[in-house]
Amino acid sequence: METLDNIKKYNALAHSLKKFAIIVIGSITVFAILAGVFELFDLRLVLDRPLFLSVALLSLLIPVTGIILGVLFVRRKVASVKTGEWRDELSHGFPSALKILVELDWEKTFDEISMGKLSYALYALLKTAAYWAVSFFALSFLGNAVIYLILQRIVFSSGILWGALALLIVLLVLSKNIWKRYKEILALDMLLMELRWFSFEFRRAEFKT
Repeated sequence: METLDNIKKYNALAHSLKKFAIIVIGSITVFAILAGVFELFDLRLVLDRPLFLSVALLSLLIPVTGIILGVLFVRRKVASVKTGEWRDELSHGFPSALKILVELDWEKTFDEISMGKLSYALYALLKTAAYWAVSFFALSFLGNAVIYLILQRIVFSSGILWGALALLIVLLVLSKNIWKRYKEILALDMLLMELRWFSFEFRRAEFKT
């Protein structure tokens, strides 16, 4: 039952995934538009160096803030899920536990586990992609700005270089988190298999009774 409570949290995550994507992608889009405006109007040449660097740093706060707000939104939705409502009934012993198992909608439970696993994986991928996008924009934007401040001329570095470096940084920073999520997804697969076996045995025993 504690595991099924966790599945409820995964499903709450699934329901908030769309708004999370809108918040994160929207903030990254705003930043990308600002970066395009900087390039289009050559603001490096209009603004003095300290002011240009300050504006660049402030603009980076937009996607960073978007990711923070998105993560906090998802956590608030997940934390609002009511759990442990079955504890009082289970406190009455085996008959109450048997009643819960008999009334449990097994097929719906299996669907919820599958949906929870999928939403959890999508959330992890989207979150990682958002970190990579922010890192890429930050490295390319600030990297080119620093090059300009040092060389006093515009030199655009390869986007492939910044993208690879951003990917390396994200993988190093999130390596433990990615591994943890991978193991949790595998655990959900094992849980689904075990519950299917248990439901089959339980129904067969119930039929014999």
